[in-house]
Amino acid sequence: MTLFGLVRHGQTDYNLQNLFQGSSDIPLNDTGIAQAHAAFDELPAVDWDVIVTSPLKRAEHTGRIIGEDHAIPFGGTEPRFVEIDWGAAEGNPVQEMEERYPDRSFPGREDHQAVADRGYDGLEALEERYPGKKVLVVAHGTLIRFILSGIIEQPLPSIPNATLSLVELEKTTWRVTMIAGQYVDHSVKVAGREQNPRFFVEKGQLAPAQLVTSAAAEPDAVKAAGSPAEDAAVPTDTSEGGPR
Repeated sequence: MTLFGLVRHGQTDYNLQNLFQGSSDIPLNDTGIAQAHAAFDELPAVDWDVIVTSPLKRAEHTGRIIGEDHAIPFGGTEPRFVEIDWGAAEGNPVQEMEERYPDRSFPGREDHQAVADRGYDGLEALEERYPGKKVLVVAHGTLIRFILSGIIEQPLPSIPNATLSLVELEKTTWRVTMIAGQYVDHSVKVAGREQNPRFFVEKGQLAPAQLVTSAAAEPDAVKAAGSPAEDAAVPTDTSEGGPR
């Protein structure tokens, strides 16, 4: 079994200004750097074997900070973990673009299922490269949300900055045991690695979930309402209450 820790990068100025960020290569701001240093302060210790990141500078910088703070070797970058390309929305205000383009139908936007599929491809490639290891993957909010929501088969709210989610992969069984620092337990077995898509991500999941069903029916990480876009507006408080 290979354990993956999925970490969202720290805050950027685009996040702070509520702009669509996506595949734009925006650096961490001072808050984001501090978040990277504090990312594992409240979590149980895990002996991670290696860190692999998205090649976008905000993710790589976050990963290198975590690696230096916790003596985890840097294993390079993986292009399949870049954030979704929001097309015409990149660099523009979230509210303005969502009013202009309902359902986030932005011209030039990358297909949501294709984003999830390359995320699963990237994790399977790392499982083959590091079988039985503990691999930390530093990537992006929408990509991580798509990966997780596909496996657990329900929409998720925004993934806060510098939070950890855990995914186990053993042969063709995928198991999610943590979402943004909250313990859950959901596993599913797919027919085979040639199955594509492994998990479906609905178009309605392009935006983070805003409404929740009964608390008893949802894992803890799904109970909090999300912010409009984890790639844009982000909370400074990433505590148990979830994103604001």
